[in-house]
Amino acid sequence: MPETRPSSRPRRGRPDHRGTGAAPVARVRAALQDHSQVERLSRMFRALGDPTRSKLVYALSLGELCVSDLADALGATRSAMSHQLRVLRDLDIVHVRRDGKSQVYSLNEAAFGFCSPRVCQAWKSALAPDVLVRAGSRGA
Repeated sequence: MPETRPSSRPRRGRPDHRGTGAAPVARVRAALQDHSQVERLSRMFRALGDPTRSKLVYALSLGELCVSDLADALGATRSAMSHQLRVLRDLDIVHVRRDGKSQVYSLNEAAFGFCSPRVCQAWKSALAPDVLVRAGSRGA
């Protein structure tokens, strides 16, 4: 059998990162030690893993809305919307402001960085606007 040795060439389709030094690894290792950031990221992805909350985020990327408008758009109760919005508000994904007797919600685009729903094609293709309007389609 021929002896197998590691090739000195990078594998096809993969960049050659050899020789980049320990600095990038040390930087990543140090960043991963910040458990609060890792936990926040985990909570954010868990929150967005819920289809209703993802729809809320996408709806708010189209403009600010009050709880009753969001409930009508998603075909849910105001109580259910308030509960889901509280989860998003606790993670600073949405902002709320008072407008008379109403609470108006808006999306905190900064919470998403480069993957904000307004610019990220994955959000747009996964949650097309026709998916948001489901009023009257329950139980059908």
